[in-house]
Amino acid sequence: MNADRSNPVSAPPRRIAVVGDERKGGTKALVLRHAEWLRARGCEVAIITDRESSLADNDADCVVVFGGDGSLLAAARRMAQRQRPTLGINCGRLGFLTAFEQEQTELALTKLLAGDLHEETRLMMTCTAVEPGGARSEPVQFLNDAVVTRRSIGGMIALRVWRGEIDVATYRGDGLIAATASGSTAYSMAAGGPVLVPSLDALVLSPLASHTLTARPIVLPVGAGVDIEVVETGLKRQASCQIDGQVQLQIPLGGRAELRPSEARFRHLIPSPTHFFNVLHAKFGFADLPRARS
Repeated sequence: MNADRSNPVSAPPRRIAVVGDERKGGTKALVLRHAEWLRARGCEVAIITDRESSLADNDADCVVVFGGDGSLLAAARRMAQRQRPTLGINCGRLGFLTAFEQEQTELALTKLLAGDLHEETRLMMTCTAVEPGGARSEPVQFLNDAVVTRRSIGGMIALRVWRGEIDVATYRGDGLIAATASGSTAYSMAAGGPVLVPSLDALVLSPLASHTLTARPIVLPVGAGVDIEVVETGLKRQASCQIDGQVQLQIPLGGRAELRPSEARFRHLIPSPTHFFNVLHAKFGFADLPRARS
């Protein structure tokens, strides 16, 4: 595998899972229409429109997701350890993770069937809530970030980050974002964190409204992961840990969020190895100079 973890897809898929959230207006119709388009070209298609159903047991060669970035994050979590090459079609607003816009759907599917896309593998993590007595939640897999914050009103919280036996930092404020490279362009970036290229196996720790001028985002190689210990909760007895903005765990005072690299890697289908920077320029205007109208 090359350094940027992007390779041409070796074989065109024949069994395809087409995924969308039927509760979002118009998505089910898109899923049904393009499922028929794929069947007309000889594909075996599974239609999945229940956003709570598992994708781990499906035997598809690849997954096509209609929705925004949140739908792609949910699909990655729902595939668990059985990650399949995944193509995102943007039906939301920004669509930074999704590889094609809705009006490009047939182009995207044509490239998929021709084996003309690149597969880019990305780090995934798991988050486990650990109580002071040692009781553990079921680990939740994520692609973007885990955010430990105070619960509504009730004063600041203090969080200590451990890397094995190393005391990395203590943050006092509204909370802390622990983002992968994929998640570095999401909440972490909005909180002032750096942008990482998605091939990096790294974590960005970005404090939220820190009560000290010396607290700054830090980038760590993922290694064996980190622990985020809840050492102060203000008026509450728990902190909240939101995973990819979709799953919430409660971390009691004295407990910790245990973040570990997953054995699975997200298998992202993209048009070309330059896709990340193309989107960074097109959707965020990254490092662009003003241009005169032609």
